[in-house]
Amino acid sequence: MNPEIEPFVRWGLPHLIVVLITLLATGGIILLGAKGSTAIRNNFCRVMAIALILMFAVEFIWRHTGGVKTPWQENLPLHFCSVMIIVSAIALRYSKRWACAVVYFGVLTASVQGLITPALADGYPSFAFIIFFLSHSMLFLSAVTVIYVQRWRARRKDILRSLLLMDAYLLFIIPVNMWLGTNYGFTQESPIPGCLLDYLGDAPWYYLWLQLPALGLFYLMYLPLRNKT
Repeated sequence: MNPEIEPFVRWGLPHLIVVLITLLATGGIILLGAKGSTAIRNNFCRVMAIALILMFAVEFIWRHTGGVKTPWQENLPLHFCSVMIIVSAIALRYSKRWACAVVYFGVLTASVQGLITPALADGYPSFAFIIFFLSHSMLFLSAVTVIYVQRWRARRKDILRSLLLMDAYLLFIIPVNMWLGTNYGFTQESPIPGCLLDYLGDAPWYYLWLQLPALGLFYLMYLPLRNKT
C-alpha cells in the first residue's frame, strides 16, 4: 500500500459512489437497449469493446512501468477478471455465443464480487483504486450490455459450457501459480478474510465444492434469459 494514500475502506464513501455510478450507468444501458436503433446499439457495443481493450492496455503498462512495486510475476494479466476483460471485448465486438455466455455467467457470479468485496489496499484517489473499480465496473456493464443491448439469450447448453470454460481457466492457472508463486484466480488463498471461499475449505479445493452450487445458480440465471425459440 502507498503510505501517502489513505487505505481503502470497504463501503466507505468512495466505494459507495462507485457502486452508485455503476448502477446509474446500468440504467442508461438498459434504456439504450430498449430505445436505441440497431445501428446505435451496434456502435455502442463496438465502443465498449475498444474501451475494454484500452483499459486492459493502460493497466498493463502502468503495472510494468513502476505503477506498482510488487514483483513482475504478480503483475501479469492472468487474474480471472483480466481474462474476462478480453472475453467481454470479444463478446461485444463479435457477438460470439460462447463469449457472451461466459460474460453473463462468469461476470455476474465471479467478477462482480470485485465490486462488492474488493481486494484492494489503496483508497481514492490512487490510480490503483481508479483502475480497479473502472475495470470491475466495466465488466459488470459489459454483462448488462450483452443482455440488454445485444439482446443475447441463453441456451441450456450454455450453462455447462460456461462452467467448463471457467474450470479450464482454473486448471490452467493452478500450475502457473505453483510455478510463479502467485495467487491468480485465488487458487492459493482467498482474496480477503471472511469471504465466501473461506467457508468452503482450503484452497484450491473450495472451487471443487462450488461446482454443484454454481451449476444450480447458473440454471437459475438461465431461466429468465432462456432462448424460447
